[in-house]
Amino acid sequence: MDLIDYLALSEEKQWERLWDKGEHVDTFKSIDCSYVLYALYKFYVEVELNLETDRIIGKSVFVYGHKLEKYTLDLDIKPKPWE
Repeated sequence: MDLIDYLALSEEKQWERLWDKGEHVDTFKSIDCSYVLYALYKFYVEVELNLETDRIIGKSVFVYGHKLEKYTLDLDIKPKPWE
């Protein structure tokens, strides 16, 4: 399934597919909410949670970009020897 097919699903089916097939990648906590990143097929789904109520606020679907960058800040990525 690709990103377009996933987005064409109903909201309910998107959540079902995420819970059934998604793999937890990382969690990012901010002051008032938590973001949980899942890998699903060849894209990512970020679920935003309210820290006080532990309820889902929303979700974002993406392949790369700014939303993904906050999860890579803690990675120790070393340049390749030929660079």
